[in-house]
Amino acid sequence: MDVIWTTIVVYMGAMLAVSAYARKYVKTSADFLLAGRRLGLGLLVGTLAATHYGGGFHPGRS
Repeated sequence: MDVIWTTIVVYMGAMLAVSAYARKYVKTSADFLLAGRRLGLGLLVGTLAATHYGGGFHPGRS
């Protein structure tokens, strides 16, 4: 049980560290929502694919 809690605490600490580091690069909502319009083609396609499949999109259903 201690391993689980340790993993959770380490993960949360890492997420807080990443967010503190990234905070100085995000100045506007466009930077946050659109990644500052600097995504490469590979990241853009990966993001769209993840949204498409993870969002439960099914052709023919609305």
